Amino acid sequence: MLTRTFLAAGCLALLASCASGGQQRRNERARIAERALDNAGVRADPGRVAAADFAFARMARDEGQWTAFRDYAAPGARMFVGGEAVDASQFLDGRPDPAQSIAWAPREVWSSCDGSLAVSFGRYLDAEGVIGRYATVWQRRRDGSYKWTYDIGTPDVPQPQPRPPEAEPDEDTIIVGALQAITASTADCEQGADRPERLAGDSSDVLTRSRDGTLAWRVDQTGPESWRMVVEWQRDGRWQEALAFAVPDRES
Repeated sequence: MLTRTFLAAGCLALLASCASGGQQRRNERARIAERALDNAGVRADPGRVAAADFAFARMARDEGQWTAFRDYAAPGARMFVGGEAVDASQFLDGRPDPAQSIAWAPREVWSSCDGSLAVSFGRYLDAEGVIGRYATVWQRRRDGSYKWTYDIGTPDVPQPQPRPPEAEPDEDTIIVGALQAITASTADCEQGADRPERLAGDSSDVLTRSRDGTLAWRVDQTGPESWRMVVEWQRDGRWQEALAFAVPDRES
């Protein structure tokens, strides 16, 4: 706490000292101070991302699906609807909640080293009983909370066979509970080689990176009505593919 107090005081003093300089220099120093304050004591915590995803699903169940989507959306969020990514605020504006929400739960989380960007991947069950997979991109806000910036999902092809009532839950069972086991991983903090211009299967020029450059994601259109979401991260001194998610789902 004492360290953060000194850091904040130093940053504020820096901002005050800029008053006599030129506008460009003032703006640059203000940005440096803002980043220092914003990152003080911050580190990756993929468990918090998973907790946000669970809370998001719980709110959808308890208060309404689109109510939860609106509440957890970051400014500029986009969601995959009807075969295209649409502006979430426009799609959600005034949209009434369905009688029964989709249920979902994360299975895996990948986070950048600095925690500024993360992706959760899991399973969902809709009101008609259709099971599928989803991926949600999360952005850490200044208050430390996580809000989603991109959401995409697709039904399984083929659908899992119905489970006998007496059978134990399997990997296709959707369990939305705080005790569900998930895999939560963080990118390496020490960066190795820069990301190459193209990775295997990379057909997109649009790549969204974390602030520290250790995790990135993109969505490629692979056909007239098919897409592929890819999550890449810095791991073991090189760039690797963490997730490749086809929409619509190919036969499992």
